[in-house]
Amino acid sequence: MQTFRKQEHLCNISDIDRLFKTGNAVFKYPVKMLWLPTDCEKTPCIKVLLSVPKRNFRHAVDRNKIKRLLRECYRKNKYIAMEGLNGKSCHLAFIYAGKEIVDINSLEPIIIQLLQRLVSAHEKTTG
Repeated sequence: MQTFRKQEHLCNISDIDRLFKTGNAVFKYPVKMLWLPTDCEKTPCIKVLLSVPKRNFRHAVDRNKIKRLLRECYRKNKYIAMEGLNGKSCHLAFIYAGKEIVDINSLEPIIIQLLQRLVSAHEKTTG
């Protein structure tokens, strides 16, 4: 099912802090993805944070548009991570690092590649 509910959002400040301090990074321009395996046994095994820096986009309208695009791309393709991680839990952060707004057709393949790289990197670290 292609949904992105509140339970799947990463909101806990201590979890976000841990993700940014000790998480692994994967970059594919213009999106940087941080990920960190966790020991959570709750139903949503993957929690996601979306971020667009105010430094690059001064207007909230532009930041919100990019976050909407990121959210939609993740929602449509999250099955890649769900199936690849086999029920293991993970925290993700998608950070938009570009300076211009891209359309969804160019952003979606980037998110797909990042999720595939997440699955392959997770397999390497967990054996």
